[in-house]
Amino acid sequence: MKYGICLIAVAPVRLSPDDRSEMVSQMLFGELAEIIETQDKWLSVRLLHDNYSGWISRGQITGLFDDDFGNLNNAIKWVSSDLVQVLENKTRNSSFLVSAGSTFYDCKDRSFNLLGDDYVYHGNMNPVKDFDRDLLVNSAMMFLHCPYLWGGRSALGIDCSGLTQVAYKIAGKSILRDASQQATQGEMINLIHEALPGDLLFFDNEEEIINHVGILLDSEHILHAHQKARIDKIDHQGIFNTEIKKYSHKLRLIKRM
Repeated sequence: MKYGICLIAVAPVRLSPDDRSEMVSQMLFGELAEIIETQDKWLSVRLLHDNYSGWISRGQITGLFDDDFGNLNNAIKWVSSDLVQVLENKTRNSSFLVSAGSTFYDCKDRSFNLLGDDYVYHGNMNPVKDFDRDLLVNSAMMFLHCPYLWGGRSALGIDCSGLTQVAYKIAGKSILRDASQQATQGEMINLIHEALPGDLLFFDNEEEIINHVGILLDSEHILHAHQKARIDKIDHQGIFNTEIKKYSHKLRLIKRM
């Protein structure tokens, strides 16, 4: 099969086909992938929502026939907008938790059928349509205090670009996965006092490589994932951590998606 779908809450995407390999991202429930290569129990995949590539365990992705993939790809998509909530599979009489940003298809009254199984989501969801900037900041704020996890995209652990990507997904816009990739998108904003809530701020290291991103909340505060999802002070120099009384990240550029 050429395509697959994640039907568990969170599936690790790894750098190489090994359980001990670095986790570079995650698939959330309902997300689609193109299957590039098969190697023993591993699948090399390209995630369709952001073109990110990696390896996923064969048992954590469900293969799709071409007709099923076509129907899902063309369906009206909905995105879960509660931080964590129950998804019930009524056909199999089972339930499990899914994180914000999970994808559902052709929903009616929070119910949908997926590959023959009937599901009910016991939370709030948004149809994927026009980008809603007002929803963006509220979506990002749900993750406040969630622990930092390299490669994470869920409430149980999230990294800086995972936070920005999932918040934008809930608000109706797909952006790329890593901070350095996200920095290539959008419209450049020259000065921080010209930035709006929801704009992305990017930060670089001593080698001038962009390695961090956060979401502007207002003219003086930023939400970002650093040890945990947290709010810090922001100015034209960068992020000022009031706990350690010094700047933790140097501002490189500002983008409006």
